[in-house]
Amino acid sequence: AAAGFKYPISTPRPFSAKVVIKSDDGHEEELTPSLPPPPRRKGESERDRLLESLPVTFADISRANVAIRDGVIRTTCKKSYFLSELLGANIFLKTEFQQFTGSFKERGARNAILTLLREQGEESLKQSGVIAASAGNHALALAYHGKDLGVPVTVVMPTVAPLAKVDKCRKFGAKVIIKGAHIGEAKEFAEELIASENQSYVNGYDDPPIIAGAGTIGIEMIEDVPDLDAVVVPIGGAGLIAGIACAVKTLKPSAKVYGVEPEFA
Repeated sequence: AAAGFKYPISTPRPFSAKVVIKSDDGHEEELTPSLPPPPRRKGESERDRLLESLPVTFADISRANVAIRDGVIRTTCKKSYFLSELLGANIFLKTEFQQFTGSFKERGARNAILTLLREQGEESLKQSGVIAASAGNHALALAYHGKDLGVPVTVVMPTVAPLAKVDKCRKFGAKVIIKGAHIGEAKEFAEELIASENQSYVNGYDDPPIIAGAGTIGIEMIEDVPDLDAVVVPIGGAGLIAGIACAVKTLKPSAKVYGVEPEFA
């Protein structure tokens, strides 16, 4: 068993695979995974069959939780007195800003590198390295953990990337390439380099090991606040909420998971 839970990490408990999108006017739209589920095995429920078709399961998150625990900070989920008073509810905040580079991105970055080391072999990956496009936090996390694990890191950052983050990536030993007016152009250039440089691309949010690493936050939330009713997660690329939702809905199916993003995102 992992992280103090009594069931094997190879046997994920089911969670709701449906996602409900709710707009400001109250309209709700229900989404389900677009990939067809695999054939049903004998004695397998429809829900379990759908679970098997997902690219990231709770078993992946549990394995990530064990793999990265020595390389990231196990942050606390602290009750906020003022927010609780303001909203009339018990509000807890997950303090991911306490990670060495200042964001949750470290969890996925370390898990992704460790996964590639297992799949490709240490000698191969430590020669070729990894590459990513990022305007800041993902680049920082990858550079920091790449250095710690002995894997060369190249980050392609757009011209609008904060200079402080560009400088920190260089201090961690990453090869920094400034290219593109925005993250989209930086990503296109990074993808062009993959073949010529023989590097492995690590997407900052749409990558199974990244999502599994982010999901470890959900495990810690349930450990710290086992009776939680709801979790509110910021949405950018949606890797964070994908991982957290999988973990939270597996460990506590009754809990609700809300995603919040800017109005014009």
